[in-house]
This record gives sequence, C-alpha cells and structure tokens, in this order.
Amino acid sequence: MSGRISSDSYVLTEEQIETFHRDGLVTLYDVLTEEEVVEIAEVFDKFMNREIHVPGKDFCDMSKPFGIPFEEWSIVNCMLPTRYHPPFQNNIFERLTADIVRQFHPSMEMSKDYDQFLNKRPGKSDAVFAWHQDMGYWPNPKALGVDETATCTFSLAIDDSTEENGCLRYVPGSGLSRKLRQHAPLASSRDEGHALTIELDESKGDVEKLAPCKRGSITVHDEFVIHGSSGNKCPDRQRRTYVLAYRPKTVVDAERKLGFTHSHNDEVNWDTFNDGQERKK
Repeated sequence: MSGRISSDSYVLTEEQIETFHRDGLVTLYDVLTEEEVVEIAEVFDKFMNREIHVPGKDFCDMSKPFGIPFEEWSIVNCMLPTRYHPPFQNNIFERLTADIVRQFHPSMEMSKDYDQFLNKRPGKSDAVFAWHQDMGYWPNPKALGVDETATCTFSLAIDDSTEENGCLRYVPGSGLSRKLRQHAPLASSRDEGHALTIELDESKGDVEKLAPCKRGSITVHDEFVIHGSSGNKCPDRQRRTYVLAYRPKTVVDAERKLGFTHSHNDEVNWDTFNDGQERKK
C-alpha cells in the first residue's frame, strides 16, 4: 500500500524514491486533503496580508532588490513562518513530511532545517525564480565541518501550480555529480537582493523539464538539482507555495553553530564562508 494511509503517514513507492535520487526531483500526489490545505492557506494568507509581523528581510520580494514598495512586489517571500507564528508549528504538513523524509534517507537522522512561504502574485510575468542550486545559498561541508550533506525540500501546492502561473522547472539529473556550479547575485550585490542565478549549459546536457503540481500535492527536490521557475502569466491566479526543508541533524546543528538559520536577517550568508570561489563569477 502506498500514498496517504493515515493522518500522519504517507508511504512512498520504490519508484518514487528512485526518481528522487536519480532526477533530483519527484512529485507526490494527493498528500494533503482539501480541508487540510484550507487550514494552511488561512495562516498563509495572514502572513501575505501582513496580519502576522515578520521582521526585516525575512519578508521580501525574491525577484527584486530590497526596498521596493510592497505593492510592487511580484514574489512575496516569508521566511521561517513557524518562528514568527509558533502556533503553526507541528502542523499537518510538518508531520507528514517528517514521515516521508525518513523514507528518502532511512540511514540518516533528518531534521527540519527551515520553512518558507512563497506567493507569485497574479499577472506578474517578472515573478521569476532564476536558475540555481540550493547549495549555492548554503555553506558547504568544509565550512560546516561535516563529511556530507543531504536535503529534501518539500513544496506544497496551495494552488494548482501550472506552466501558466509559473510552476517549478528543473534539469533532471543535474545534481548527480554533487558539484556546485558558478552562482552570481541576481542584483548587483547580495546587499541589494537575496537571489542568486546560474546559466544553463546545453553542452553539459542541461534539458529543462516542468514540474506542475495540483493543489494538495507536493514536489520534493534535493540540494544540487538545478531548478527555478518562470513568471505568473495568469491575470487572476496566484501561485502559493509552502516550502519545508529537511537536512541531517548534524548539518542543521553545524549551521546553527555558525549562526546560519536561513533567515535573511542572519549576519552570515553564502559569501561569509571561505568555502570556495566557485560560488562567484
């Protein structure tokens, strides 16, 4: 038996596990019920409407430099919602993903690393997530003092995610080598904007694939797969996503020891660590 089998359990198939480790991304269908998504959406919208306060750069536009007026934002980003709204901790998405991640990495003690809300506003063709690898944003094993890292990043579709409203796109198998490609700030510097970008390389076999996702379903991707998303071309449809990432407890503990919490208000970020110039062009 596979799929949602109980209130806090979703059983993966061998094919789903193999796809994740081979391609770097897999889609899991019908993980949450409609009623469960509605409850999460209510909290999500309170953050987007600024009913719940989020300080500093943890509430920002991921597609533009800092300082742009809120009314002009295209990708509304809220980092660490369970930090800023503790009653949201241990919600149904957290409980289900904690069960699923153990199936992807049964030999590791996987721990919640960070969470994030993202909303691509309707009609925002510039609501683009540039191509990147998640490890481009994070300290590498040498900086952390660990032997290896691993990540499962779960993205819950609160709305149907389609090509038209900017669903996830990725390059299957691009993370198999576990090599970090050159990244550069999307803005003129990291002080002006948080986002990074890389270029696809057809000579390396980079072929883009879309990952549409129905409301209540999720995508799961690893830390080295190249991914991004295009803008929202729908005039009347937003694209709301709840992101939750797990990493080995040893990695999470090492990050925190360095003062790295995935908050955009952290005093340390990707260019703080002396872990290689391959991040920069």
